[in-house]
Amino acid sequence: MENLKLIAIGDIHYGKDYADIPERRIQYGRELLERVIRRFRYGDSPDIILILGDILDGMDQQLLIEIRNVLDKTKIPVVAIPGNHDTEYERFFQVMEDKAGARFINDFIIYSFSDTYGEGDICSREKEDLQQFMESVKKYPDKKFIVIQHNPVYPEIENSYPYNLANAEEVHKYYKDNNVILSISGHYHKGQELACKDGVYYLTTPALCEEPFRYVEVVIENSKITSCTRQIKNPIPLCDNHCHTQFAYCAEDITIEKILERAELLGMGYVCFTEHADQLYLTKEEYNKALSYYQPDIIKRKRVEGKDRMALFKETVNKAKSDRVKVGLEVTPDKNGGISLLPEDREGIDILVGAIHFLPEDILSAASSERESWFMDMLEALIENGIDVLAHPFRIFPRYGLVVPETLFKSVVDILKSYNVAAELNFHCNNPEPEFFSMCLEEGIKISLGTDTHNLLEAGEFYPHLRFLKKLGVLPDILNKILYLIP
Repeated sequence: MENLKLIAIGDIHYGKDYADIPERRIQYGRELLERVIRRFRYGDSPDIILILGDILDGMDQQLLIEIRNVLDKTKIPVVAIPGNHDTEYERFFQVMEDKAGARFINDFIIYSFSDTYGEGDICSREKEDLQQFMESVKKYPDKKFIVIQHNPVYPEIENSYPYNLANAEEVHKYYKDNNVILSISGHYHKGQELACKDGVYYLTTPALCEEPFRYVEVVIENSKITSCTRQIKNPIPLCDNHCHTQFAYCAEDITIEKILERAELLGMGYVCFTEHADQLYLTKEEYNKALSYYQPDIIKRKRVEGKDRMALFKETVNKAKSDRVKVGLEVTPDKNGGISLLPEDREGIDILVGAIHFLPEDILSAASSERESWFMDMLEALIENGIDVLAHPFRIFPRYGLVVPETLFKSVVDILKSYNVAAELNFHCNNPEPEFFSMCLEEGIKISLGTDTHNLLEAGEFYPHLRFLKKLGVLPDILNKILYLIP
């Protein structure tokens, strides 16, 4: 038997407004689904994604199209079935460009059912559907079947509401006798862990629409079936030291209010709104020309002319200031060894994050040794001007198509340690270097978590950070010992 890895997502309940049942966060349905899919960019991509019904909180073709557009962004095969809230099955399958029945994946057949609902939401499997299933079994006797449906078949759920299929025992017998190794359902929002009956494994996926916004990863390997429940909400209150706002020229759909909404939703600690200082002084055109590097005096001129936005940024963030809201600035070095910040603007700032965002043309075309020397000079300028955290330490090199100079790792670690500056773990347009961060940990350098949020899907998303640190041997119970936190 070949191996298979799948992701099972249940009960998204995407809707326009707030649900009648408060714990269902239906207005975030599309976003939660997209957050699940975005995680696959960091590795561990599945062979197939299964969507187990109740995609919507009531049939709305436009909302279903939005869901379909999210799924279209991934190259991973998707099988989706309707639930009792996804009325009008014909329209459902038309929009999803799919239908119930068999789907081949590796050495398996994923067989999907769209069952019938009667009065009181009582669900049953039609004889015709069971017969069609049997035809597939007879046609492919050497295949192992994974079946999916909205309502659970097993274990029986004792509740006044009819969660299980009405003819569950009959359906189970078909599964037991016909090469079904795994049955996956949704509908029961609490979910049920992997259980076995007569050689058939059953799994009920919890609802994505309810905290902590869970989904399930299932792995079939050498005939062994295992499952692991994952969640979008942070398992512990993590703090973001690098989050942008609507003041950034490179911002997409973010505002301070929307980010704080996600911070509450995802159980974060504090959020530090750390804005590009040079963007607050300069126009977008001036910033894109890197004038804060080439003409350091321009920042002072902008202040004298009253054309900068620094005061407005601080005022806006301070309106939301609390124990869970901090204010920071991201500064860059200039050619004279200074940084893109007027001395008086340090007042009221909780954190100063230093970053190298561009390479001058003469340095880009220079020999690698000269380029590395310039990089270290810029790094020293940042640190000597009192930064607390070094942002995305080596991102500048791959951004220009250059190989990261691993020979600099020790030099950077040494200077960070000498000045007690933290190293930022950041995945925004960035692939952090495990060897460098392993060296930082060995030397006791604090790690600063930064989402570098420019769009709402990045806000509060620490999955890649935790995955990265786990591979370095950092487990959740020691996170507080190694993380940089604003006092």
